[in-house]
Amino acid sequence: MSNQEIVDFLSENNVARIATIKPDKTPQVTPVWYLWKNNQLLVLVGKNSVKVKNIRKNNNVAVTIDTSSAPEKGVIIEGKAEIDESNKDIQRRICQRYVSPKDLDKYLNYAQTHHSSVLLKIHPKKMITWDYSKDTFLSKIRPKGST
Repeated sequence: MSNQEIVDFLSENNVARIATIKPDKTPQVTPVWYLWKNNQLLVLVGKNSVKVKNIRKNNNVAVTIDTSSAPEKGVIIEGKAEIDESNKDIQRRICQRYVSPKDLDKYLNYAQTHHSSVLLKIHPKKMITWDYSKDTFLSKIRPKGST
């Protein structure tokens, strides 16, 4: 994918899966909501989550964002995660991508009163992309929307 195609794809409402490294060196993968902004992937996670504990010890992460139906496309981001404790301003922007407008304020109120979260700022070091819609063979044998 071109740089613009990556930006366009990351602006879609796909779910990301972030992989962190546990103390025993095995991966831990979790689905998360995200926002792509200023060449960073922004992710809200629970302040006391396993992900945050892992990142505090080893901030290397990998994130996969992809589609589940043909023609498949996706991005893998490998990089470093930074933990930002001040996330109130970005929380609304991330959640509005996934929660209906009529439920957004209720959802944010619930999230802010029941869960303590931090913002992960993921700084890409490497990006791997694919877009099978550009593959003339695959696009003929796997019509759009098939799984």
